[in-house]
Amino acid sequence: MSYLEKMDKYLDSLKVGKSALVDSWFMMSGPVPIMLVVIVYLIVIRVGPKIMKNRPPLIMNKLIAYYNAAQVLLASAICTKAFKLELFKDGILYAGCRYPHFNQNSSLMDLGWWYFFAKFTELLDTVFFVLRKKEKQITFLHVYHHVIMALYSWSYLKFAAAGDGAILALLNSIVHVVMYTYYLLSGLGPRFQKYLWWKKYVTKLQLTQFILMLLYCVWTHFSPRCQYAAPFTYFISANVTIFLVLFLNFYAKSYKNRKGSEKKIESDQTTRNGFSSGICKPNGITPDKLEENGVSKRDCKSSGELEEIPYEVNKGCGDYTKDGKVFMTRRTAKAAFGPEYDFDSIIAK
Repeated sequence: MSYLEKMDKYLDSLKVGKSALVDSWFMMSGPVPIMLVVIVYLIVIRVGPKIMKNRPPLIMNKLIAYYNAAQVLLASAICTKAFKLELFKDGILYAGCRYPHFNQNSSLMDLGWWYFFAKFTELLDTVFFVLRKKEKQITFLHVYHHVIMALYSWSYLKFAAAGDGAILALLNSIVHVVMYTYYLLSGLGPRFQKYLWWKKYVTKLQLTQFILMLLYCVWTHFSPRCQYAAPFTYFISANVTIFLVLFLNFYAKSYKNRKGSEKKIESDQTTRNGFSSGICKPNGITPDKLEENGVSKRDCKSSGELEEIPYEVNKGCGDYTKDGKVFMTRRTAKAAFGPEYDFDSIIAK
């Protein structure tokens, strides 16, 4: 007996209401299709960056915009299907308990398949990162989350579809509506940046989701009214806890880095002796490299950023020293006397 057969036999031992209808659906005949997808996914993550190393990143803004819009619609459809089940008819505390693990409600299983399909398509997130050469986005958290959710949603629908899964799918889909809406707007260009003030709340919303999921699993496990498959409840609780820890770590690092960046910018912009640090002032004095005579040591012409500015621009750069002599740049003269200043006529005199 092969490993996959043993695993399938073990999962079969957990089933209490497996439907022949589910077995006929896409990717649901057995564990082999979804396992092959996960293996290919991991290979792409491993080999893809090497293939793209000497190639330019693909420009696929329109494709990704359509993808994000499709994910918003898909998550919204899942929420609609969940509410049609009347999961909260018995109150919030017993939401979904009217659908125990032995229930074979067709609408419940239909919801489970669409949720699995959503987790299946979300694997494309990582593929897009690879093709756009954004390997830094492919973190352990990212990969672990996508792989586990694809495997969990498949196995849950296959062997123990119940009301608790519908509640968790509803919570997760609400978050994904918000998340993919943010991705969609952020990818449409700078003109939409003013509408993204709520970016900082997306991760907080994800953390709130995991806390609610964990509390719900604990409550339903000890409630005799909710008859859910215990092994899946343990599995869900364990993974939600892992997700919560990983996301808290991500949030802490992001918050710390953001605070550090803000402090660095504030420090760089503080003034010493009336001059802003690191900024070339119109009088040519740069306080981070001052000589005793108050003249900057730095040759402003050496600045790559300022080299891109033509000398006609009315922008001061400053005096500089060379071989112990002080020189006045053309940019300084133009800045000091305005755009009508005739530098060449002064030289001719």
